[in-house]
Amino acid sequence: MRRFSVLLILLLSVNSVFASPLKLNYSLFFGYMKTLKKLQYGHVTSAFYLRDKNTGSACLIKQADMVVDQKREPINFEKTGRLLPFYSDQHRKDGAMIEVDLLAGQANYQCDLQVTVMAKESELDSLSSQKLVLISEQLEGLLKKNAGMIGKYFLPDFSGVHLHLAAPLNSLQLNAIDKQILIAQNGDLLISKKLLASLDFTSLSQFNIVRVSPWLSK
Repeated sequence: MRRFSVLLILLLSVNSVFASPLKLNYSLFFGYMKTLKKLQYGHVTSAFYLRDKNTGSACLIKQADMVVDQKREPINFEKTGRLLPFYSDQHRKDGAMIEVDLLAGQANYQCDLQVTVMAKESELDSLSSQKLVLISEQLEGLLKKNAGMIGKYFLPDFSGVHLHLAAPLNSLQLNAIDKQILIAQNGDLLISKKLLASLDFTSLSQFNIVRVSPWLSK
């Protein structure tokens, strides 16, 4: 049930008090990556972000390392809070920790680990109606698999996909899209599973889509 509650709100608190370095158990990351590996989904991924739990602001990363005993190995990251650890069952068995040093000026931050599912960035350059359908199916499947046999029945409804835009659409662009597409309060686009099956994506190809994530509703 703990893992289900994580997926329900897509937020997992791992350390509510700032420390330098921030220490995270690698087995948590490994569990999500192992699930994705088993499913062999090619269009979606699990993503790990550090966010201040009070403001939602990114915890800016200076350095991130995998640590086993006294051995340290750097891992990939994006300075704006995303961790990109490598997959290693041996490191999990060895009790590896991920240690994160944050940039200066964040002493008051309370950094939590946000675990979310989304389309791979590589998929955004060649989006099509058919690919959006596959992304939708894989996002829903990954959420349910992570929730487990019982937890999946308590997940919010998977209504479709959430297209995050670099900037809200102007009036001309709004007039050009299918009227069945919903507009979120921040200007993003919400497309239902039913509409995806019949959507002509040519009307969306001109827009700068920076992320595709689940659209969940109660």
